Amino acid sequence: MTIRQLSEIRFNALAGYTRNPRLVRVVQEFDWLTTDDERVIGLLVWDRHDHDFGWIALGRDERQQFRAVEVKSSLPSAEAARAQLSEVMQRLNAGPDEDLLQSEDGPPPVDFFAPVAPEAAWHPSFRILVTDPRYSPAREIIAAMMRYHSDVDGNFIQQFQTVGFDPRLWELYLFATFTELGFAREGEAVAPDFQFAGLSGRLGVEATTANAPQAGAPAPPELNAETFDDYVANFVPIKLARPLRRKLRKNPPYWEAVGMADTPFVLALQDFHAPGAMRLIAPAATEYLFGVRHSIVDGARRIERIERHVYGTADEPSGFFGFDRAENVSAVLINPQGTLLKFNRMGFLAGFGDRRVRMVRQGYRRHEGDPDDPSPRPFRDLVHAPGYSETWVEGMIVLHNPNALIALDPELIPGATHEFVQPDGRIMSLMPGDPPPYFSSTAVVLNGEPLEGD
Repeated sequence: MTIRQLSEIRFNALAGYTRNPRLVRVVQEFDWLTTDDERVIGLLVWDRHDHDFGWIALGRDERQQFRAVEVKSSLPSAEAARAQLSEVMQRLNAGPDEDLLQSEDGPPPVDFFAPVAPEAAWHPSFRILVTDPRYSPAREIIAAMMRYHSDVDGNFIQQFQTVGFDPRLWELYLFATFTELGFAREGEAVAPDFQFAGLSGRLGVEATTANAPQAGAPAPPELNAETFDDYVANFVPIKLARPLRRKLRKNPPYWEAVGMADTPFVLALQDFHAPGAMRLIAPAATEYLFGVRHSIVDGARRIERIERHVYGTADEPSGFFGFDRAENVSAVLINPQGTLLKFNRMGFLAGFGDRRVRMVRQGYRRHEGDPDDPSPRPFRDLVHAPGYSETWVEGMIVLHNPNALIALDPELIPGATHEFVQPDGRIMSLMPGDPPPYFSSTAVVLNGEPLEGD
C-alpha cells in the first residue's frame, strides 16, 4: 500500500472540519498524507512551543467523519515523523474497520442527498447539483463536508433540498472558508450560527440572506438602461436591509449568547433575491451599511450622505451601522463569489468530480493598489488548466462598523478585502496581496462540448 501526499485543500475538504480549537493554537500543520484509497489519512505537525514534531493518523468513525486514531508527539525531526506516520497508516489500513471506529453511540452519518422531500419540491439548484455531471465537483466536495455538519435547527437537509437551498449553501460556504483560514468551530449553540476559534483569536458569525420572493409576492423589476441605477441604489439596498434589521431585533441578542462575551460579532450577508443578484451586492451593501454614496461628477469624486432608500412604496432608512443596537455588530461580510460555482471550482481543484469537467472563469479584478491604473481589469482563467489557484476566502469583502463596541481585527480574516468608512465619508480599503475579483462568471461544460471562448 502506497502512502502519498495529500493536498491541503483536499485534506480540508475531507477532515479539516474535525480540528480541535485548542489544537490549532498548539501545533502547526505542515504536510498531509493519505493511503491510495483515502481510508486512512494523516497530518504532520510542528509544536509551536516545544519546537519538535509529531503526527496524527485519522480514520472514518461511525458517522463517516475522519477522527484521530493514533497520535504521536516529541519527535526530533520532520523526517522521523513522516517515516513513523507512514508506517502507522499502512498498519491501520491493513486492519479491520473496527480499528478506526470510536466506539461511540450517536446519530447515523449525515447525508444531504438522501431524498427527504419529493422530487417535485426540489430546488432547481439542488436538482442540478444532484443530476448534472458538470456539477459533480461541487456535489462531491459538499458530500465530504456534510459528514461534519450538526443540524442544530433540525431542518437543514429538508431546506437544503427545497426552498432553503441558497441560504443553506451560504452557511456551508462560511464553514469552508473559516476552516480554510485555520479556525475551528466551538460549541453547539443554535445562535449565532458559528463561533470560531483560531490562532489569531475568536469571532461569532451569523449568516443571513436576501431570498427570492415567495409565491404571490411581487417579482424583482425587469432591468434595462432606464431602471438599472435606481435598482442598485434603492431596490437592492431595501432587499438587504430587511434581513439585517431582523438580526438586530432578535431577542435574546446574538452578542449576548454563551461564549460571545468580548468577542467580535459578524453578520455574513448574501443576496439570492434573483438569479445573479449577488453580483451587485458590493455597491449596494456598501452604500446601505455606511450611508454614503460615491460618484464621479464632471471628473471629480463626489461624496453624499444617503438618508433613505425608496423604491415605489418601499422605504428604508440608510446607514445601518448607525442604527440602534448596531454598535454590537463588528462588521458585515459579503462575497459575490460565494455561490454554487465557487463550490464547483474549489471541488475541482481538490480533485473531486468528473475530470472531464472544463470551466472558464472570466470577469474583472480590483486594482486600487496600482497608482498608475487603479481601474478594474478584465481576466479570463481556465479553471481546469495547470497552475490555476483559488481560495474559499477569495472575493470576500468585510465592511467594518465605525461605531462597533468590539472592533474586528482585519488579521482575523486574511485574504479578504476590508473596507473602512472615514468621518468625511471616504472609504479606505485594505486589499489582499493578489487583486481580488470584483465579479466573475464561470462557464461549465464536459470535455468535448463547446466552451465559449475556446
